[in-house]
Amino acid sequence: MRKQRKTNVEKEFLRILLRYCLGLMFFVFVSIAVVLIYFSHSLPDLQHIRTNVRTPGVTIQTYDGRVIGSYGDLYEEVVKINELPKHVPIAFIAIEDRRFYSHYGIDILGLIRALYQNHKNHRFVQGGSTITQQLAKNILVQEGVVTHYDRTIARKIKELLLAWWLEYKFTKSDILMMYLNRVYFGAGTYGIDAASKKYFGKSAKKLTVFEAAILAGLLKAPTKYSPSNHPNYAHDRAMVVLKAMEEQGYIRSAKQIEKEESTVLFESVNRNKTNYMYYCDYVYEQAKTILGEISDDIVIVTPFDEAKQKAAEEAVNFYITTEGKNYKFKQASFICMGRDGAIQALVGGSGYSATQFNRATQASRLAGSAFKIFVYGAAIEYGYQLEDMISDTPVQIAGWRPKNYKWKTRGKISVLSGFTHSVNAVSIRLAQSIGLQRVANFANKLGISGVSTHDMSVAIGTTAVTLKDMTAAYTSFMDGKPIWTYCITEIRTKDGNILYQRKPSKLAQVVDSETLEACRELLHSVVSQGTGRAANCNPHIYAKTGSNGDDDAWFFGFYDPPSNPQNGFSFGAWVGNDSIKDKMSSNSTGGRIPARMARRVIENVLNAKSNQKEDGNAQKRAPSLGAMLKF
Repeated sequence: MRKQRKTNVEKEFLRILLRYCLGLMFFVFVSIAVVLIYFSHSLPDLQHIRTNVRTPGVTIQTYDGRVIGSYGDLYEEVVKINELPKHVPIAFIAIEDRRFYSHYGIDILGLIRALYQNHKNHRFVQGGSTITQQLAKNILVQEGVVTHYDRTIARKIKELLLAWWLEYKFTKSDILMMYLNRVYFGAGTYGIDAASKKYFGKSAKKLTVFEAAILAGLLKAPTKYSPSNHPNYAHDRAMVVLKAMEEQGYIRSAKQIEKEESTVLFESVNRNKTNYMYYCDYVYEQAKTILGEISDDIVIVTPFDEAKQKAAEEAVNFYITTEGKNYKFKQASFICMGRDGAIQALVGGSGYSATQFNRATQASRLAGSAFKIFVYGAAIEYGYQLEDMISDTPVQIAGWRPKNYKWKTRGKISVLSGFTHSVNAVSIRLAQSIGLQRVANFANKLGISGVSTHDMSVAIGTTAVTLKDMTAAYTSFMDGKPIWTYCITEIRTKDGNILYQRKPSKLAQVVDSETLEACRELLHSVVSQGTGRAANCNPHIYAKTGSNGDDDAWFFGFYDPPSNPQNGFSFGAWVGNDSIKDKMSSNSTGGRIPARMARRVIENVLNAKSNQKEDGNAQKRAPSLGAMLKF
């Protein structure tokens, strides 16, 4: 009896326990259902996923279509999986989600493996998110449901729910296609095709195995593993991807692929790595001035000249490296313009990564003797002749006693000699004779404003100018017309709709022919036998040196071959330091480094054009394929 009573108690206990367990399970089930229903209401509608929640993409290119810079979020056309080489999606699967085809949105084994590796290494070394989860997070962020910095449990629940829904709604190929076309590759670039064009200048349909490995490796840290900025890191990360592909049986040998593809690739990357950003930043700012708010993806066409840009960059880097310590300067800038004012090349400083301040367009410094061309131009316009004799003895005005730099007084010298050797006394006496108002008027009609009419020191260059504006003023002496600089010839949408198109300016000549010819003779004499002799590498160079004590050194001028005037261009060079407290050596004149810098640029540009001409002639002389083969 007692035994039977014990058995009944046990059965009753089991029934109660079972009832509680069923109740608990029901409660848990209902709770999960409520949570799922609650969070599912905030998930985006997959049928209407937005693609325009981003900063408009701006592509900057040359007239022949070569991309030199980009801003905003760049997207290209959607690429289908079957349009890509097989090794492209495989590279991403191998490094991001090796069990992609085996799980249903969440890889439990992968998550356990990641937790184990992180515990083993005592730091985060491996993530457990699948490609589907990454796509889900990407959609949630772009739809504004969560933010990049959201680390809450609620965000993770939404991500998991959306991952499951994606797996239910789409095929694996569809998920992979959406992932590759939406994922972020750094530098404002979204999607595999945009990344391929950004980093390799080609469609994603033409990616090699090593290039695919680089892009797959980028996802871990787009800035750190950028092939443009950190080729060594990009190479090492690509090898990690290739080894993962080898371990999983997708490729035979990672080392063999590296040997066959990486050397050529990174030689190309390093060869094309140039400092175009100063130029592109200026173009971008000008585009915003023209359009106002940029609301659509646009393409900006520029008059950019790669030969001049590379020559300018090489010259700036060369002289900062070799002569910076000797002459105590840390910065330099250079600019080239076409005879119509087209900005063809621009270097704003010694290194864009260190500072984005553009010393060619933003820095306003005293012009020094480079300003004297306006004094002499106004004097010639007034009636002075180049052979007229002027006293070169030092001037004294109300206690002001400017010296003639390294010039021994001869008594009287010609106007031409005064300019050729940059004698301060001659410039001041000419300004006194004609009046500062005429000097200011002459400078103003060539684009230089803010010239004082009450301070005689203006005659030797106490007017503040930018490298860009002063170069434009010197460009005016090529044809005697005022120059309006520009860096944009056309702006259009990606669909081809023209938003802006520059019309050639029809400006009247503001410097008469006689004055213009005399000014050109003055500028030519500086290079042929005066303070600018260091730049005398061609008979068709016209220029003027300038120095502002030991703060600034300038060289402005132009190359103007009479037989090919369309090949002519102007230039401006500056060296100095950002702080006026940081002085250069006392012999840092415009006739030293700036003149040499200009010469180096001119020689490199002319050599590049000569090589292009020879290559063209060689192609014309080369026999056709039909002539070499017998059929």
